[in-house]
Amino acid sequence: MPAIDSYRLSRTLTWLLRHGASGVGLGELPGGSFPLEEVARALSRAIRRPVSPHDVMEAVRAYGGNRFAVQAGRIQVSLHDGAPPPTGPDLLYVGANAAMVAEYVQDGAVRGRSGAPLPLFCRESQAWHHGHRMWEDPVVLFVDAGRARRDGVALNVTRTGQYTAEDLPLRYVLNLREGFAEQASAGGFVVDWEGSRPRIALIRVVRRHGATWEVAKGKIEAGETPERTAVREVQEEMGVPEVHVRRSLGTVRYGFSTPDGSPRLKTIHLYLLELGADVAPFRPASGEGIEMVAWFSLEDALDALAHPSLRMSIGRLLDAVADRALELGFDVPDEALRYRETG
Repeated sequence: MPAIDSYRLSRTLTWLLRHGASGVGLGELPGGSFPLEEVARALSRAIRRPVSPHDVMEAVRAYGGNRFAVQAGRIQVSLHDGAPPPTGPDLLYVGANAAMVAEYVQDGAVRGRSGAPLPLFCRESQAWHHGHRMWEDPVVLFVDAGRARRDGVALNVTRTGQYTAEDLPLRYVLNLREGFAEQASAGGFVVDWEGSRPRIALIRVVRRHGATWEVAKGKIEAGETPERTAVREVQEEMGVPEVHVRRSLGTVRYGFSTPDGSPRLKTIHLYLLELGADVAPFRPASGEGIEMVAWFSLEDALDALAHPSLRMSIGRLLDAVADRALELGFDVPDEALRYRETG
């Protein structure tokens, strides 16, 4: 059997740890690292031939540059801008009941029962199921896990993927803070098939903390469907006349604070979109802080996205791009093909 190509292996490794870990069941450890043995097994499935931890280390040594950190049998990859990789969901959920909520408010923190760790769920439905199984009057609390993690709160994860916490201060529970409200938006990834290869249009938004590459999106207005909002926002923010929805990519949710400090739970409905037949020049909405619009290759677009919650939708994006390529009679892009092979 020919020797493993270390360069190609390093590229697959980068993609796997940035975008495909959840699809192959890789268990992320605290701090954003992955067990080296498990990564080798995942790579074996991805390239359909045996890969050893030694092969992984050779690829990292030869072509990893400063993209990887390996220590004590663990490996992690940095993002394009040198920031640490995401270490878990931005939003987690807690099942409770009214009496427990009153106790939490009095104590100023959310804790597990009878000295046990507090269970945190990745999906709201899981928290509701837990609550209904345990109590007659369940409620679900929304935990701003991203902010808690950045502030150094220990959010642990078990081998089964269950998140837990020992002590969660009330300031990280969005719907137990004064002024809480929910906000719904819609937008998405604009794709163009340049020849048979997809490219993605992103907007560069200037905010008070700096400029980032994002998808065009905005608030859903009264009486407006999420699809219609996505089309309108892309037209307005990118300055293009014609936009079509091709696929729904589901939703992402995260917590944030308004400039006056009020807590918000944001739900974004995401879509795969395409422009009209004639791709016109972009006219970005500079009055809304949009500095420019640019086309990226699929791989570069995935690297450019800064917001962790948008990065959580990458698997759905790759699936949608693969389906659209087949509809148009094109080959499935390598990035989408790798995701499907390892998913």
